[in-house]
Amino acid sequence: MSAYISPVLSTEGRLGHLTPDQNLKLQEFWVRLYEIFDGKVNFDQTAPPSFKGQGRDADVSSLYSPAASPSISSPSSAAQAQDAGWFSGGFGPSAAAGFVDAVSSDTSMMDEAPRFTGKQLHRIFWKITMMDHPDLVVLKYIRARKWVIDDAIKMVLNAMKWRVVEQLDELVELPDTELDAKYPKFIEQLKSGKGYLRGADPLGRPVSFINTRLHHKGDQPPETIHRYTLYTMECGRTVLEPGAESVIVVFDLSDFGLDNMDWGFIRLFVQCFEAYYPETLGVCVIHKAPYVFWGIWKLIQPLLDPVVTAKFVFTRSNADLHKVIPRERLPVVPYDGLDDWKYEYIPAQAGENDCRNDVVKREELLNEREDLERRFEAASKEWSLKMDGSHSGERDVIAAQLKEQYTRLWPYVRAANMYQRWGAAQPTGVNWTYNVVQDMELD
Repeated sequence: MSAYISPVLSTEGRLGHLTPDQNLKLQEFWVRLYEIFDGKVNFDQTAPPSFKGQGRDADVSSLYSPAASPSISSPSSAAQAQDAGWFSGGFGPSAAAGFVDAVSSDTSMMDEAPRFTGKQLHRIFWKITMMDHPDLVVLKYIRARKWVIDDAIKMVLNAMKWRVVEQLDELVELPDTELDAKYPKFIEQLKSGKGYLRGADPLGRPVSFINTRLHHKGDQPPETIHRYTLYTMECGRTVLEPGAESVIVVFDLSDFGLDNMDWGFIRLFVQCFEAYYPETLGVCVIHKAPYVFWGIWKLIQPLLDPVVTAKFVFTRSNADLHKVIPRERLPVVPYDGLDDWKYEYIPAQAGENDCRNDVVKREELLNEREDLERRFEAASKEWSLKMDGSHSGERDVIAAQLKEQYTRLWPYVRAANMYQRWGAAQPTGVNWTYNVVQDMELD
């Protein structure tokens, strides 16, 4: 029998469970956001703390040059203008890369960040939304800032600016082989099994395993592990089951030693969950921590927001881990689970990105998407200007249409990844398969 203890997650402030006062705050947020998107008000251009080597006064127009027909047929094609991104005036990895390289080479602009217009941030927002209800996306920022709208607006603006400077588009748009060509040993990270997503708890929260014993800081360039970490974060969004908003992270510290410690990764991990993917960390499990870890923990804990710290759980044994994640959904090795499964990287398959070459169909779907976005925005502006704490069923209907439409758009704007090859991440939904073996008593 599984020792799993099912948690009771709060619905407070969640989509579908808002009070009239919370709906009023949501309306206020949308009014403020559209004022920025529509260029009616100036907004804070202050750089987020993690921006390094970027120019505060740099021109980012190169990231939004009109897009022609996109293609990812070869590494060289990524440098062409047709990879610029979504809709006319989108942005893509090659434009962002050129911008970052140019800025980084100018020492007079160090430690500054680029400036953005509301129109540019508007495009970024819709790329973040993907298949989610737009309210679900913004409510995470509002809850993270305790319903203080000024703070929530600043947080979401910082997150959007960060996504461009971090070039997150390329992690979605480029296949593994091209990422490996740009970031040496990227595929080696995928093959190693040092970090991956596998399965979900009964509440639909995907589980991210981080096997620290397999990581040695000097084995790969720092930028590669940085990109690989963000790649995994972005993949996590594709395996969130309906109704789930957060993930479970398991830091497996079995055989952990000081040579496995990587402060750069820890800093990025903390920044992501506190500032750029708020309300996304459900539980952080520290599994089988050795004595040497506790000295490190004394240094890490003061860096964490108390809300994040409260999500840490320490498990000394596999039996303890079974209380957080059911045995039926944990691998037999090394967690004494009941899922007969072993990590294996499946390389890119021939033809898996052929949809990206169908320019006509891609543009048709992108135009359809843009039309739905405009409809949602028109309904949102009409609703939010009421400022009455009401709920808009019309917006929910259009949001559902956006979700359905993204299932058709997905293969035209995203390169296939390992989780799709496993059969887990699909445009139409998440499909984890567990090879459950006979339940056996633990020794």
